[in-house]
Amino acid sequence: MDLKKFLPGKDQSEKEYFWSLVIEPGWVQSGIWRIEEDKAQVVLSSPAFTWETDEDLVQAADNALSSSVQGLPQDIAEPSKTVFGVASSWVEEGQISGEYLEKIKHLCTELSLNPIGFVVLPESIAHLIKSEEGSPLNAIVLGVYKENLEITIFKLGNLLGTAQIARSVSIVDDVTEGLTRFSQTDNLPSRFIIYNGREGELEEVRQELLKVDWNEFKDLKFLHTPKIEIINTKQKVYAVSLAGASELANITSIEIVKESVEEKEGEPDIVASQGINESSFEQKPLEELGFAIEKDVSENLQNLEKEGVEIKEPVSVNNMDRDDIDEIHRNIEEVSLRQPKEPFSFKKVFQFVNSLKSKLTSFKRPASPTANFGVPRKKVWTGFGSGGKKPFVFGLGFLVILLISGFAFWWFYPKATVTIYLAPKRLDETFDIDVDTKVDSTDISKRILKGEVLRKDLSGEKTKDATGTKTVGENAKGEVTLYRVGTQLSLASGTIIHGPENLNFTLNGDVVVASGSASSPGMVKASVTAQEFGSQYNLASGTTFSVGTYTLTDIEAKNENAFSGGSSREITAVSVEDQKVLEEDLTEELTAKVKEQFLENVSSDNFFISESVTATPSSRVFSKKVGDEADTLKFSLTLEAESVVLAKSDLEDVAKEVLKEKVPEGFTLRGEQVDYTFELESKGKDVYSFEVRVSANLLPEINTEEIAQKIRGRSLTVAEEYLRQEAPGFIRAEMRIKPTLPGKLKTLPHIKKNIEIEVAAER
Repeated sequence: MDLKKFLPGKDQSEKEYFWSLVIEPGWVQSGIWRIEEDKAQVVLSSPAFTWETDEDLVQAADNALSSSVQGLPQDIAEPSKTVFGVASSWVEEGQISGEYLEKIKHLCTELSLNPIGFVVLPESIAHLIKSEEGSPLNAIVLGVYKENLEITIFKLGNLLGTAQIARSVSIVDDVTEGLTRFSQTDNLPSRFIIYNGREGELEEVRQELLKVDWNEFKDLKFLHTPKIEIINTKQKVYAVSLAGASELANITSIEIVKESVEEKEGEPDIVASQGINESSFEQKPLEELGFAIEKDVSENLQNLEKEGVEIKEPVSVNNMDRDDIDEIHRNIEEVSLRQPKEPFSFKKVFQFVNSLKSKLTSFKRPASPTANFGVPRKKVWTGFGSGGKKPFVFGLGFLVILLISGFAFWWFYPKATVTIYLAPKRLDETFDIDVDTKVDSTDISKRILKGEVLRKDLSGEKTKDATGTKTVGENAKGEVTLYRVGTQLSLASGTIIHGPENLNFTLNGDVVVASGSASSPGMVKASVTAQEFGSQYNLASGTTFSVGTYTLTDIEAKNENAFSGGSSREITAVSVEDQKVLEEDLTEELTAKVKEQFLENVSSDNFFISESVTATPSSRVFSKKVGDEADTLKFSLTLEAESVVLAKSDLEDVAKEVLKEKVPEGFTLRGEQVDYTFELESKGKDVYSFEVRVSANLLPEINTEEIAQKIRGRSLTVAEEYLRQEAPGFIRAEMRIKPTLPGKLKTLPHIKKNIEIEVAAER
């Protein structure tokens, strides 16, 4: 199958293709991709192949590469530059560890691969999902392998850490063991993303995790029941490809080019899918997409031009140099992407003139009135003879106007944004400020900033299972006979009657025992009740009891009939811990929501200090009291929250005042290059006191006006070389030109005001 039909424009053999090689414990797969305009296009991919030993890895990788390259047309060279996607266990301190580095070197030697960098699989998956969903990943990424699990946690796109856990019989036990290693995390993300090289096993793992009641694990806190999602094997290839393209050419989206397995009447179907969801794109006839079946392509393009259809040149990717790489795409080296060059030549101008001439000479003069009488009709002109001078002058004038218009467009219309990345100098400083909500203006010298208080009430409710236990039951009852030796004795109600094994009873009423002797003791009957409930108080008849603090020689008691009615059972009840945990969780959820709502209402000119948020309960209601029998407990809470905001310009002015003596000569402090961290020290009625930590990236001073003047009209290569020599601390530059012109016409604008210079710190 001809791969050219999948690529827009001409000269597809000129485009550069790259390998993605995904290596996991026991699995390896590959893909082929390229950079097309502002997208990473994945053209071909392979299934996963298994491996165990180093030699198996070479063979499996060879099989994966061969499987991918089978669909590559013969006129396109097989890629050699390779981005490796590796498991987290292969990486230590940002570099591939020595043992696994040797494996990759051996692979490259045996398979003639040119390594240009590597990415870590969980981080590239997080990057892919962010590209698809448009927001930072908040999830637990779980790699499931034969010998171990790899757990990586992302919170709001930030990598919290990675843990490797040896596999046991229970996947649930392994996952919970790994998650407990992140005990410092307040709330775990309520989303699992699982992957490996065998998709059938992942569905079994997913079903096991769906059965788990996460509330049973007190050390693991989820805001709600986690969702379980599966990353298929192809998505890993897409993730590694997007990560590589993102670093090489600042690409942020991916496109999948899919070959149709079946062909109808010799015409292949083309599905170009944005993102990963291929089904969302409607297929169109090839002719509508600009392809020609069994026709000359140039002829087809000429016909489209005649019909007024705009033909766009394919967008090429600039050569880029990167010395420093962000966390997601570390160790990716720069790649020069080849682009077709069509130098200007006068030969093409004369070809255009001859073409115009041939079109003009094809017109005929209308037939003369004598045509009906057999007089032959004559041509108006036959070339460059005397009869064709006026039309030729008209055509030549039209050509001149066209050339002048094109030149004027090329000179005056293009616009460009040049972002210059400079090596920053880090500066950290700590100082105190007061934010006063009652003052009329800011006093920079005293570091007193005018603030504004935000207030909001927020209510919510939350339910959890009760975990406490309680024993309930009935008290045993019966009757005893009291025997007295001595004078008459009065016993009050509630007197304790001691039975065997510390089983105690109490008199139900006042009792008077008559006097008696050893041969004829005084006797009286009295009813008693067990002090506690339980069947152990159902004592048999004939049991001897002692009374109060008296000895058995003074008075004793016996039951003629067995005691009965004692019983007990254990129930689920609300505990103090249940109420405490439920209140803490709901308070944390509502506080997070109120912070988000505060932030949404703050304008871009103000700075919201999230550390200033205070939330006071105005209403708190539990559905059950401590000790009540219940299976679940519901808690309703209303919070009165307030926070403070201040003018962003005031904060920047204070920071500049504090840091001005510490900024080295030749560097400048820019507001957009400063990060702030606040710690609330005290809060009064109207004044908030904070300790502020400032982290600033100081950039070398450069004259943007002079740079725009020097690089105007220059080619991208010449302009970058000038910046490399003249801009202090230069790392790299990104140049975005609109519209994009082909070949040597692709230069920076010739008008200085059409060039916007941006300065940024290299990460």
